[in-house]
Amino acid sequence: MATPEWLRYANQGAIRRHPINPRLVQALDSFLPDLGVTMEVFSGGQPAKGTSSRRVGSTRHDHGNAADVFFYKDGRKLDWSNPSDLPIFQEIVGRGKSAGITGFGAGPGYMQPGAMHIGFGSPGVWGAGGKGANAPDWLAQAYNGASTPQPAATQIAAQPSAPPQQSNTPAPPLSPPINVASHQVTPIQSQPQQAPTGLLASLGVDAAQANPIFAAMGQMMPEQQQPQLQPMQAPQSMPALADYISQFLKTRMV
Repeated sequence: MATPEWLRYANQGAIRRHPINPRLVQALDSFLPDLGVTMEVFSGGQPAKGTSSRRVGSTRHDHGNAADVFFYKDGRKLDWSNPSDLPIFQEIVGRGKSAGITGFGAGPGYMQPGAMHIGFGSPGVWGAGGKGANAPDWLAQAYNGASTPQPAATQIAAQPSAPPQQSNTPAPPLSPPINVASHQVTPIQSQPQQAPTGLLASLGVDAAQANPIFAAMGQMMPEQQQPQLQPMQAPQSMPALADYISQFLKTRMV
């Protein structure tokens, strides 16, 4: 595989003098040219553990799966201790993780100023002494904030639901409560008895006497029966109602 223009080796005299493997080159090639950054390897690949004595440290560098590097932009070596260079390092970490690179090491007390470990292996970041607890904040934030592809279902579930639409039409005002205590109740008044008129008046019967008279007359009258058809007879003279009442009063007043 031809060496890309952004990659340069300076590890010919180092213990880890082998080049990095094509898979790591491909991952770096997906974003370094876009950033306008070149990379110099001063510690590259090494033989696998147990196969050679010319190796050192962990197995991360075995088979060229990792490298210790410097980055350059416009011919100038970048340094993570320089605030103006720090955003470029964070971009390298974030885009590198999205490209499948899993391990990054940098910071004061870890290798040389401006140097970075980059490659595959167990996911994580670290600083001085190779410990994750010593990873500088900018490195941890860039690594943990890197975007990772999500399935479509996960992206849909992560979207907040739209709040319910509120109507601009105000609700009708409520009727004021009715104060029952403030309303005056008019008592029901009994109707005065009216003086008798007509026939009862001519007989000299007052209202107090009229009610029991009509009640007694109702008891004297026979129950109604179903009408029966009778042959027509000559009409008979019937006593007047006044005669009935007069006779009844006489019997009641004896």
